[in-house]
Amino acid sequence: MSSKAKQTGNALYHGLEVDGQLKNYNKWIIENIREAFGKNILEIGCGMGTMIDLAAARGRKITGADIDSGFITHAKKKYAGNPDIKIIKADMEGLSRKFKRRPFDTVMMINTLEHIRDDNRALKVIYGLLTGRGKLAVFVPAFQSIYGQLDKNVGHYRRYDRPGLRKLLEKNNFLVEKLYYMNIIGFFGWFFNSKFLKRGYTPEFQSAVFDNFLVPVESAVERIIKPPFGQSLVAIASKKIRDKKS
Repeated sequence: MSSKAKQTGNALYHGLEVDGQLKNYNKWIIENIREAFGKNILEIGCGMGTMIDLAAARGRKITGADIDSGFITHAKKKYAGNPDIKIIKADMEGLSRKFKRRPFDTVMMINTLEHIRDDNRALKVIYGLLTGRGKLAVFVPAFQSIYGQLDKNVGHYRRYDRPGLRKLLEKNNFLVEKLYYMNIIGFFGWFFNSKFLKRGYTPEFQSAVFDNFLVPVESAVERIIKPPFGQSLVAIASKKIRDKKS
């Protein structure tokens, strides 16, 4: 592994550890995509299982997939006694081969699509994993204009905007049901840390202040008024075409 790859890997682990502590923020993310959840969910890029914890519910089965052995080991131990949660190591092509019968009514990708070099191919695979009434819930970083050192450190290939993500989803036969920006305060925080100060990490004290004091207020406001821009972009889409195999 190159020194650059090691640095990226360390940043990913550090980022997930910090993200896992952002309880209010993570609940806010799930709140925005919960309506897409069915009874058999696949999370692509499950990491250590932070979002699985929040999505889990009685009568719901969840499969978490990731390509990182460390994340998989941690998550498998975490859910070893839960028959409704399964953790597997697989990339997009591996998922396509493993689940040919399209068992999932929901696929969620939370801060994952931007890590995949060929996002177009990823969406084609996801389409093939979903049942005929299946839904896709996507949460991605927004605005290439604030792409900076933080993005590079955690392995982001890109950030998205509404027109671009809509076009990408529709190109792959998804019907976009909801598509909006989220976290306007985070936009300025990301710009300040990543673009202006060129930091590789968000300071933990900033994350703590954001989660404990700003998120409760901001989330309440954004439930009523969706901002014109934000740090992230939320999309909920369903399969546009239902073929005989679905």
